[in-house]
Amino acid sequence: MQFGKQPGQRRFPWLPRRQKALPHPFPSSSLSRFALSAPSSLSCPHLALASTPSSPSPRLSAMLRAISCCFGGFTDPVDDRDVSQQTPISLYQQTHPPAAQQSQPPVSEQTQDVVAQSADTQTQTQTPVSQQPKFPPPPDPFGPWLHPVECLINTARDEPDALLINTYENGTSERLSYLQVWKQAYSIAQALKALPGWNDDGHEAIGTFCEAESSWAIGSLAVWMLGKKTLNLALNLPPAARGALCERHAIKYILHHYTKPGRTEGVTLIDAATFPVLDSIPSPSLDVCEPLDEFVAYLGTSGTTGIPKTYAYSHKSTRMARTLIGIPCCSSAICQSPSFSATLGSLLCNLNLKGSVWFPEPIPNTVDKVKSIIKMFDDGVWNVYMTPSFMKMVISVAQTQNPKVKWNEMRKIGLGSELVPPSIVQNVRRVFPKADIQIFYASSESVLLGAASFLNYPASVTMIPDKLVYRLAKPGVRCILFDEEGNIVDQKVSKSGVLGFAVDKDHPIKDHPSFVSANPNDKLASFGFLEDGSPRVCTMDWVEMVGEKEFTVVGRFDQKIKVNGVYVDLNALEELVYKHMPDTIKDCTFVQTSEKEIVMLYVVRKGSGFKVTPSEMIRRTEELFTLENVAKFPIHNVFELYQFPFNDSGKRDLKKLRRFAEHAKYFGESVIYPTLDIVNTPLSRTAAKISTLGSQIIDNPALDGRNYYIGGVGFDSLSVGRLALAIKDELDVEISPMILLSNGMTPLDVAQLVVDILDDKPMIPPTVHLAAEAAKLDDASVTTEGLPPFVYPKDPRGIVLTGATGFLGAFLVFELAHKFPRAKIYCLVRAKDEQEAVERIISTAQKLVLDPSQRAFLDHNLKSRLVGLCGNLSKNKWGLSDERWKEISEETDMIVHNGAEVHWLFDYDRLKGPNVLGTATALRLATTHHLKPLHYISTIGTIPMAKKADKPLEEKIYSAWNISGGYGQTKWVSEQLVNKARSRGVPVTIIRPAVIAGDSQYGVSNSDDYIWRYVKGCIQLGVAPSYATLVTMTMDPVDHVAKVVAEIAGSEESLSKFVFHISDSEHSVLSETKLFEIVNAFGWPVLFETREKFKYILSTNPLFDQNALSPLMHMMMDMSFKLDNANTRSIYPTPCPSTVLIAKKCLSYLNHAHFLPNPIQPSSELKDDEYPEVSIFTRTGRN
Repeated sequence: MQFGKQPGQRRFPWLPRRQKALPHPFPSSSLSRFALSAPSSLSCPHLALASTPSSPSPRLSAMLRAISCCFGGFTDPVDDRDVSQQTPISLYQQTHPPAAQQSQPPVSEQTQDVVAQSADTQTQTQTPVSQQPKFPPPPDPFGPWLHPVECLINTARDEPDALLINTYENGTSERLSYLQVWKQAYSIAQALKALPGWNDDGHEAIGTFCEAESSWAIGSLAVWMLGKKTLNLALNLPPAARGALCERHAIKYILHHYTKPGRTEGVTLIDAATFPVLDSIPSPSLDVCEPLDEFVAYLGTSGTTGIPKTYAYSHKSTRMARTLIGIPCCSSAICQSPSFSATLGSLLCNLNLKGSVWFPEPIPNTVDKVKSIIKMFDDGVWNVYMTPSFMKMVISVAQTQNPKVKWNEMRKIGLGSELVPPSIVQNVRRVFPKADIQIFYASSESVLLGAASFLNYPASVTMIPDKLVYRLAKPGVRCILFDEEGNIVDQKVSKSGVLGFAVDKDHPIKDHPSFVSANPNDKLASFGFLEDGSPRVCTMDWVEMVGEKEFTVVGRFDQKIKVNGVYVDLNALEELVYKHMPDTIKDCTFVQTSEKEIVMLYVVRKGSGFKVTPSEMIRRTEELFTLENVAKFPIHNVFELYQFPFNDSGKRDLKKLRRFAEHAKYFGESVIYPTLDIVNTPLSRTAAKISTLGSQIIDNPALDGRNYYIGGVGFDSLSVGRLALAIKDELDVEISPMILLSNGMTPLDVAQLVVDILDDKPMIPPTVHLAAEAAKLDDASVTTEGLPPFVYPKDPRGIVLTGATGFLGAFLVFELAHKFPRAKIYCLVRAKDEQEAVERIISTAQKLVLDPSQRAFLDHNLKSRLVGLCGNLSKNKWGLSDERWKEISEETDMIVHNGAEVHWLFDYDRLKGPNVLGTATALRLATTHHLKPLHYISTIGTIPMAKKADKPLEEKIYSAWNISGGYGQTKWVSEQLVNKARSRGVPVTIIRPAVIAGDSQYGVSNSDDYIWRYVKGCIQLGVAPSYATLVTMTMDPVDHVAKVVAEIAGSEESLSKFVFHISDSEHSVLSETKLFEIVNAFGWPVLFETREKFKYILSTNPLFDQNALSPLMHMMMDMSFKLDNANTRSIYPTPCPSTVLIAKKCLSYLNHAHFLPNPIQPSSELKDDEYPEVSIFTRTGRN
């Protein structure tokens, strides 16, 4: 099930159409308080807190007090959860459970000030944690910490115009005040409450699948208003893991907007951003909310080793981070997806500071996203946290636009989650001259001990040293070093080694499962114990100790490799390339493969003109290292990338980079495929997703982001089957592996198919609320009350037939006359008198029914039984006189309502009179004088978005009304009226034909049908979108349809079956490819192209009216579906004739009638001698 945007509704209903920018929330001149930005990602290997390289100031001591309080020790073992993936903001969350669960107060100010002293003044003896003095926590300068909904309510009530959200999602800044967000969140909450099963026992969490976007923030507030939790699902989570999390937390609904998750069993997807804002919204108050839950979310690990572990997250867990940010009305940029705890923490903190959160444009193209972030910086956001890799890219892109760029409004810059090179910090200082720079270090293993280290450069520090010295903040934690074998290093002998942290042997953390299950034989394991029993962690970072608790990080231990007996630091090599080749190399890294080979991956700076062969690149790099006195070692291979891959947290995707390096010698040919032009459109996003899925399946990351030929990069029958399954899981579209392997198919071609199938917006959406329209037009007097008991008319005296001069109607006249040989056929026709009405019926029949036996039947039997009714479907009683109305009410026993005005481009209001009001009149006639069975001829187009069905569509009434086109919409409303009458006992059936093709004997066709106009347009263009297409057509010959209707009308059993589909998926289906193969065989040369290329040809052909052909192509896709017709087969089991034969006969007829142009090389199957005199027939009578 998919809830989504309703017709005529704006894409972002909560955004103002035009609004003056709200004033900046806080004057920059008053920014004197030191603050710390909350860092990110649940999967960061290096995080951080901060300190100055000089002796501590009172401000630093205050910050240290907050840091120590945030990252204090445990009194009880923490929960069993994965600690390998944590964030800086979660350091407090992990080490401090909610207040009700704590038994040990924070460390005192006096103790914390000791930590801030220079390392050379500290004593070598440390007091065990258990013996440290305990003091009450200092008062919070910002007042009590509140639930996020309370914050929203208070500020929306007291300062309604204060800025809460500044989003760049539409390319420009659009601002939402606290009151606007309250109105939108309240509206969404009311819509969510109305969902089925919302209040079921055990339903306590709602999934979100969002990028950093305003709809996530507003949707989360709506969920919290209702007293439930959110589960922020990672965008890159495999479908199986996503499904397991939804099952674990009984998730029934997932909120999404820009990025739609794949199919998840038992879960309904809801685009909450499209719920309209209610007209009546109460003032902000807790009284209109459900009881609020302290635990607002479930947070999870990254799931890199399987299904993520999750734990309940209290909003109070972030309260100390507010102190670290420390700026009232702070504006914070959110650049990472909500699956990372820092994003959630930033929202909670800023709500408690009466601040605002700023969101960039959620675009998959990294460079374009960077440009959106640059807009936020230009507009004066104050606080941002980024990985150094992403910050480097932001600065690089900004400097290509303006080499002298500076952002003077920025007040806080947080860097972490990766090794922070000094060169990047120096660049940050140049472009953010007035910002405090906080650099965080807290390895994923050290989080469990609260071993946080940090470095702070206030805005007054303009010179950044070449070495960054971190200081450990937490009392009771000591730094230790390991050598390459995992032995403890005596720091009196050597100051370098692998960094570790240890605590007192009696520390309660010793009972945590990560320590209990540690491998005692692995001396460099992440968790373990020292010989004296002290719990210790190993960070695998190579450092040099500067003091007892001060160190510089050299790099990851696995990046410090031994070559020819000499250690080489690969991180240092990267820094050398940046330093000496900044004008040509934008990014680079060195990786040692599993075969001990060194591979250099690099990105050339755009516009530099740098173009060298791999061997020349190796030579230049090795010469540079020789000049810099780097120990000689071989670079075995180099590989140029278009850009470095990033994960959702903004870090370099190290796993993908390693795969590049491991397979570099095999990837050379991959770069010949062009890169996808990734923009913020469904087609582009889908193509990028398919490109990624394919590259993962065949383990070739060089293909990721490229528009490669699927059949030419190594897919076989097994792997392409996996790709088809992945597309089904992620995009909920089933595409045959044979189509994927078709010659020339690319991710972009497949994406066009997927987007066309998934497009749930009607091409011509409803202009009115169709369900309300049906309820308004329902006539309660159409009932069985007061009428004689119903007896089914096996041998009716008279039959009322509407639409007798239409294409199907002409054949129905004959079939009804044959089925009921004693019945008079009363035909409603627009004419000046009854004689003219009968003449029109006979004239139409003679044009369309060419069978000599039928013509003889017309002359010798049927003419005498025809009765003309001069009328109009739009008028009351069809425009009949009271006497005529009374006559047919009393003398007829059956109604076949086939009449309607057909036009594919008219809207509902234009067609309402004849199509809807005419049906209402037919129902009144069926319940006047005596009950008469009404057989309503509808259309398969009343089934909403049938093309998305993955199984045959059932013969039933459909309540959804996202129907395209006024004709289908009027038929849907009419079906609802018929169904309502049936509920009151009226005998009715609904018969739904699909495409009604030419007759099975001569192929006499209605040239007004969109299918033949589509074929004609493709013949004129010389191209058809029939290559590797999923499109099929469901069609039946008109004489077969008429026979089926007559059989249903003659069966009393039909009333209990009610709904009938004439077509079936086995006999009535013709593929688009087969149709145009027949067109080619008949002599019309048509080139087969993919839908994506066909659209391009159409858009670039100035001589062709694309406005006519493009909608017809979409209609073909909309009508591509499977049908169940069990009800029909139970009454008329004979299937329709071969669709291939029918298509050939129709094309022959349309050629003979000069509707189609003359073929260049006519086929022998195009015979003129078998036709009598014919002329073009259209529904509207146009030639």
